[in-house]
Amino acid sequence: MTTDGGVHPENLFAQDPVSQLGRFSKVGAPEELVSEGALRENAWCMIQADDGWWDVFYYEHGSRTTNLGRAKSRLAALRLLGGRLLYTDILNRASRREADE
Repeated sequence: MTTDGGVHPENLFAQDPVSQLGRFSKVGAPEELVSEGALRENAWCMIQADDGWWDVFYYEHGSRTTNLGRAKSRLAALRLLGGRLLYTDILNRASRREADE
């Protein structure tokens, strides 16, 4: 709950990141593609650092290969990752369309 008695926006939806990505970015993401709170090979990871900020990055071959950035809240981290997935989805659709022509 917020201080004014309303429901906090992060509590309105399912808490798993894949469901939230679908809701916020309208881009489907397979569960194996996103990991929250733990490193997972060949996945986008969202991990809360000791300072409370969220690190968002792609993890493969035992290291971070694409660092998307840091976010102050979990919701902001989801939006950061959702934006990247949406961007990738748009590029993939465009390249498929070009291949079909």
